[in-house]
Amino acid sequence: MTKGSRAPVPRLEHHTLERIETVWFGIAVAMAVLLFASVLASFVSGTYPALKGEGGHHITGVENGRLDPRNLAATPFAKPGLRENPDGSLEAFVVARAFAFEPAVLRVPAGRPITFHVTSADVLHGYQVEGTNINATAMPGQVASFTTTFRQPGELDTICNEYCGVGHHNMITRVIVEAPQQATTQP
Repeated sequence: MTKGSRAPVPRLEHHTLERIETVWFGIAVAMAVLLFASVLASFVSGTYPALKGEGGHHITGVENGRLDPRNLAATPFAKPGLRENPDGSLEAFVVARAFAFEPAVLRVPAGRPITFHVTSADVLHGYQVEGTNINATAMPGQVASFTTTFRQPGELDTICNEYCGVGHHNMITRVIVEAPQQATTQP
């Protein structure tokens, strides 16, 4: 034996490895049985999350947050833009479609809560207003809704942050936040 050489490491015997694998296999089976039993118990006890109700949407043609993307003309998404309701609340309807947002520019007043409703007419898109925490996914047949208040006047770039095709990089628009007296409701 030369200086610096080490004695050979004893090999693990097959039955030792088999015992360890059997223990891990038993743990995995126990976890699978426990999860399956938990799911059954949840359904039996009625504690599972159920998707029911109207989903909080009052929009014509939208039920449980869903709509028919082939029939946007029968919904308020037919004329995207900002609307003021009779009660004075503001709603913005935004449609994402092949490499553009509608409306191209959205003008909103500063200091007033605005409920956004965003959907897609074709494929998966993103709706991110830079400089804010607004980041929604626009899916065909789904309506993403959120309420926000822009505090300061200014221009904010809006981008699609989901790759949607060869023209994805052109999906840029703006939200122009105006001082409250300058804002106008878009048709």
